Amino acid sequence: MTPPRVLITRALPDAPPLARALIDGGMQPVLVPMLERRFRPDAVADVARANPKVDVVFVTSPAAAEALAIGAPSAWRDATWAAVGPSTERRLRMLGYRVAVVPAKATALDLVAALGDLSGQVVAWPRGDLASESTSAGLLGSGASIVDVVVYENVAPHGIVARLAGALPVQATTLMSGSAAERLVAALDPERLQDIGKVVCIGPSTAEVARRLGLPVDAVARPHTMTGVIEATRRVLFTPGS
Repeated sequence: MTPPRVLITRALPDAPPLARALIDGGMQPVLVPMLERRFRPDAVADVARANPKVDVVFVTSPAAAEALAIGAPSAWRDATWAAVGPSTERRLRMLGYRVAVVPAKATALDLVAALGDLSGQVVAWPRGDLASESTSAGLLGSGASIVDVVVYENVAPHGIVARLAGALPVQATTLMSGSAAERLVAALDPERLQDIGKVVCIGPSTAEVARRLGLPVDAVARPHTMTGVIEATRRVLFTPGS
């Protein structure tokens, strides 16, 4: 039997582990990155120099962790480092950072809640250019003063529309971020919506964006990790009635 084809939409540097896991799970990965990441090391260095002392570093993606390590590797080492979930925590630890806070549920707002009252605290938020404004609102609502720095940009890869059209149909599509969902919808011919198959989202924030854009979300990973995405994808593809 031919393995079901599963679309990978994440940025190219992040795709190989997911592709290998799909193959190990009896599926065929189809890689069409919806995002191309461009780091901004100068912005990181400038903000770190201007704000040498912060209380908390609020990290919501492995990419943000990498951008910090590239642009200002020695900055804020004495702060409390908070990671949105297991994959971000792992990347930070691999880069030599001590992670103190990881929420039970891997969303930015759950990380805000896990940090509790931030009154009088200065929080560095290294983020991508497409990060949700709700995160900033949550931090401000907890009393924090935010050092907000865009450490990487997500741009649409060249030729994405043609590449996506040529890759379809697939039996399932994995979405690892809300920005990937946005780019997918922008690149997809509306008449081919059924050709993306079952839609699997890494977490509730991504699922919320996907639904708002009109994508039919068939599964949300639990836990909100790559392993959870693989398990959810297998479930919707191989479980009768899913």
